[in-house]
Amino acid sequence: MEDKDETKEELIEELKTLREEREESAIKDITKHAYIKEKFPSFTKNILDSSAVGIFILDSDFKVVWINHAIEDYFGLQREKVIGKDKRKLIKENIQNIFEEPDEFTRKVFATYDNNTYIENFECHVLSSGKREDRWLEHWSQPIKSGVYAGGRVEHYYNITERKQAEKALKESEVKYHSLFENTGTATLVFEDDMTISMVNSQAEILSGYSKNEIENKMKWTKFVVPEDLEKMKKYHFARRKAGETPPTQYEFRMINRKGKIKDIFLKIGMIPHTKKSIASLMDITERKKAEQNIKSAKDELQMIMDSVPVIIFYKDIEGRIIRANRTLADSLKVPIKDIVGKTTEKLFPREQAENMRKDDQEVIISGKPKRNIIQPYTTPGGLRWLLSDKIPYRDKKGKVTGVIVLAKDITVQRKSEQELQQTLQKLKKTMDATLETMSKIIEVKDPYTSGHQRRVCQLAIRIAQEMKLPEDKIEGIRIASLIHDIGKIGLPTEILSKPTKLTDIEFSLIKGHSQIGYDILKSIDFSYPVVQIVLQHHERLDGSGYPNNLRGNKIILEARILGVADVVEAMSSFRPYRPALEIDAALEEISKNKGILYDPEVVDACSRLFKEKGFKFE
Repeated sequence: MEDKDETKEELIEELKTLREEREESAIKDITKHAYIKEKFPSFTKNILDSSAVGIFILDSDFKVVWINHAIEDYFGLQREKVIGKDKRKLIKENIQNIFEEPDEFTRKVFATYDNNTYIENFECHVLSSGKREDRWLEHWSQPIKSGVYAGGRVEHYYNITERKQAEKALKESEVKYHSLFENTGTATLVFEDDMTISMVNSQAEILSGYSKNEIENKMKWTKFVVPEDLEKMKKYHFARRKAGETPPTQYEFRMINRKGKIKDIFLKIGMIPHTKKSIASLMDITERKKAEQNIKSAKDELQMIMDSVPVIIFYKDIEGRIIRANRTLADSLKVPIKDIVGKTTEKLFPREQAENMRKDDQEVIISGKPKRNIIQPYTTPGGLRWLLSDKIPYRDKKGKVTGVIVLAKDITVQRKSEQELQQTLQKLKKTMDATLETMSKIIEVKDPYTSGHQRRVCQLAIRIAQEMKLPEDKIEGIRIASLIHDIGKIGLPTEILSKPTKLTDIEFSLIKGHSQIGYDILKSIDFSYPVVQIVLQHHERLDGSGYPNNLRGNKIILEARILGVADVVEAMSSFRPYRPALEIDAALEEISKNKGILYDPEVVDACSRLFKEKGFKFE
């Protein structure tokens, strides 16, 4: 009995000791987090919360010190519920299941923890659920070497959804592919099975120092890789294959250009569907690598975090003086950070640009509301650049606005690409219009009695479509189809087209064939609009009495129903070899009498309003 009592007392004493140790540990933990909170100023939080880049800050035990609003949005987390939690446990319980490949995501993140990796880039796919949108994120992280967070990590998640969508769109059309190939803003090349480069863009020429003639079908892309790095890439590639894993699609390596200069490159490779070719984009990350090296030795943790974000960030007080700026701004202005802090925008930018910036700043300060998506030009030593910026009011602890936080992204390459694309589209439209005019004139030569018919039908059809408030793409399709809707008459005998008397049944059956002939002529052309169907169906009628396929009701596309009404009205009001021109009222009476029988009621009403209420006349 005494032994049992003694064992019980020992157990009680042991539990008491464990409880004291746990309480002591908790007190240390609370003290640690209180210290971190003290060293993590509200300015830092405001800066990071204003960023579109998701940021995790972890301590040396992988516990969450802080997350910004972007992380809350990306992963559906609440800051107050995750601070202090073990990130590894948080991933398994709350995060990994929102990804398309949860196990792969967990494996890659944990690998950075296990190996204490400085940077580990990878992409991950977040699936949509509830209010969370489907998006792609790019993860990278680095250990914190000094300060309060020493031994911890900073993890970044970039929203790369737009880039992923652009990559998908790039594959949809060969024409678009070639256009984008030259205007991607990055060095891009296509290579064969044996690594021989078959195509490069101008950015690749600039990056490598070689011309297209020197590269294409003559060089292998591996020629540009530092031999030591190439050997590592090969070993990694074949190791993955030997393990039954998919070969890697992206690498980082050092590149040797024509002048022997070495650059750090990020390479991403993808297969071109239905071919044995691969496409690769090469991004010069030399400056980023230098920045990363600087970050490693940085003592100022706030500056380190700001400099790691690849967007321009700076904070100005009410007087317009820059209190803090990041390295991205300094690099764009080619001015050291120490020469930026304390100066106003008037000292750094041309007068007119500085005045516009100051005006936006005052608007934000007075209203206390953010001003987003401001597109502004600014002059740098490298030339004119364009920024897409957000300006957010910065408030002190009492809620008073004491300055403005500016977040900006350089969109110069994107803007130039858009301008070049717009110019290309305008040239293509001019070419198409000239082609349509030529085709229309060919028809007039064949049938001179209907000279100008297609042009006038086009005028009326467009106005009807506008009156019905159709979208611009449908109106453009109607415009093109109207100008060539009688192209099929090229295949008809001229004596039938110009016959001054009533046509025989056989002759009329030949006339009715012009819609099908027009369709056959045009069907191989990709108009990006249903032009060939409009041409084929413009003589179809609601009751099935039209031709060539006796379509009924809504089986006739709306554009063809519009063209059909415009065609009838113009034809009746114009001279024909077998009759004089009729009054427009007779044409309007014809379509009104057969509204809902032969012709679409809404189209008839819109046409009648144009003539009776809005004074439309053929030109």
